[in-house]
Amino acid sequence: MQKKMPNFLVCGPPKCASTSLYFYLKQHPDIYMSPVKQTRFFSVYYDKGEEWYRESFFSGITGEKMAGEATPTYSLLPFVIERIKKYNPDIKLIFCLRNPMERTFSGWSMRANNGTEHLSFTDALVENAKQRETVKFESAKDAKEWSDDMLRGDRQDETGFRTYIDGSLYAQNLKQYYAHFPKENIKVILLEDLNKNMHATMEGLFAFLGVDTGYQVEHTEQKNTYKKPKAKFLQPILGKSKKLSKLLAGIMPKSVKKKIIDTMYEEGSKKKLTPEDRIFAYQYFKNEIEELEKMLSINLSQWKPAGK
Repeated sequence: MQKKMPNFLVCGPPKCASTSLYFYLKQHPDIYMSPVKQTRFFSVYYDKGEEWYRESFFSGITGEKMAGEATPTYSLLPFVIERIKKYNPDIKLIFCLRNPMERTFSGWSMRANNGTEHLSFTDALVENAKQRETVKFESAKDAKEWSDDMLRGDRQDETGFRTYIDGSLYAQNLKQYYAHFPKENIKVILLEDLNKNMHATMEGLFAFLGVDTGYQVEHTEQKNTYKKPKAKFLQPILGKSKKLSKLLAGIMPKSVKKKIIDTMYEEGSKKKLTPEDRIFAYQYFKNEIEELEKMLSINLSQWKPAGK
């Protein structure tokens, strides 16, 4: 039994069912999940120290065999890998992957809906590709800039970092984790498998974590929904910056604050990935998909556009 907690992480990528995985794993009696889904410790709050991390998110452990958290962006930030290894070189890592064009589009859609992305899907990818020429999220400087960007109070005037492409470079990102951790400590699943046969997929994850594989997840309705402010002028205070949410947090109970915020949001209609946009995005991921097929010895033809 590993002594240092947490002893596993759901590393992402974003928009690949990390919320559902957190919800499913949390139900297992042998698994403790951090009260906050994504702690962002290794990416944003690392300077607060290990003791703060454990006390803030894992002080509630009561004898569970495994303890973990789910921060999706760990998968795409190379600078966190050494930090994770230093913290616990025996840690187990879970990655859930989905069709990269759909994951990329989902990331763009979320930000377009919440007002932090103002470019079209294809234009945003072009800008992201330009950003990648100078920003690799590898150095201490990149780490500082990432943390500063995530902690900004208002991101409405500037989009900040775009990671639509970065989050979908699965082969490249996994390769860096394989270089630092034993293969047996890394588990890769596909979103398609989780959707088609959730219980079998979770059984595989339970086996990987060394907990009772006979346990069956009881509640399976967890999912993310698209929400947007009911009026555009509310975006600066209800978007990424959540100014109103922060203000209300200091003056009223959480339950009351939630009711107020919820009344100001509405379900956003999901944007559709057109065949043209899918083909445009595929150019960024064609080689990655082929490399991932070799790396994991699997067939990913279902990810490729017809005729490609």
